[in-house]
Amino acid sequence: SQAAAKMASMGIMNEGYFVGRKELTQWIRDNFEPSFQKVEDLASGVVYCQILNTVHPGSVQMSKVKMAAKTEVDYLHNFKCLQAGFNRKKISQRIEVEKLTKRSFQFNMEFVQFMKCYADMHLGSATAPPPSAEAKENSLPSRPAAAPAPTPAAKRAPPPRDVVSSGARRVGAGAGQQAGKAAAAPQQ
Repeated sequence: SQAAAKMASMGIMNEGYFVGRKELTQWIRDNFEPSFQKVEDLASGVVYCQILNTVHPGSVQMSKVKMAAKTEVDYLHNFKCLQAGFNRKKISQRIEVEKLTKRSFQFNMEFVQFMKCYADMHLGSATAPPPSAEAKENSLPSRPAAAPAPTPAAKRAPPPRDVVSSGARRVGAGAGQQAGKAAAAPQQ
C-alpha cells in the first residue's frame, strides 16, 4: 500500500528527524496540549496517543489513556494503549518504552520527531494548522547578520605579518608572536 511505502522511506535521514525542539514544542501546544513545556514531559505517553488518534481516529482508546499520568506505572499503561494503536494500524516503528518513560530527552525527541513526520505524511501539511508568526520566529536559529561583501581593495590586502604563510601558528606561553615571526623570517 502507499502508506507502507511512505513508512519504508522514513529512515533516520528523513527531513522529519531534523525538526527542532522549539518547532515541535509549538506544534504540540497548537494541536494537542496548550500547556506543554518540555520534551521530557512526553514520557507520560499522552501526547503520543493524541497524535496517533488524530492521524487515525479511533486507533487509540482515548477513554483508557490516563490523561493526568504522573507515575511510571501510569506512563507504562499509556504506552500500552499507544502500542495497541500501532498494532491496529500496522505501524512497525519500535517504541522504546523503557527509555521513553524514563524522561529521556534524546529518546523522546527522536520519537516525537517520528510522530510529527508520520502525522505530516498522513495528514499532509495542508490539514495541520499553520504555525503562528511567533512559532516561526522561535523556530529559526538565531544567526548574526551577514557581513557585507568585501570591497575590491579589501580583497587585495596582504595577510597580517604575524601569521605564518602555511596557516599554522605555534602558540605557547608567551611564544605566540615570537614563533610566528621566527617561522616567517628567512633562514640565513
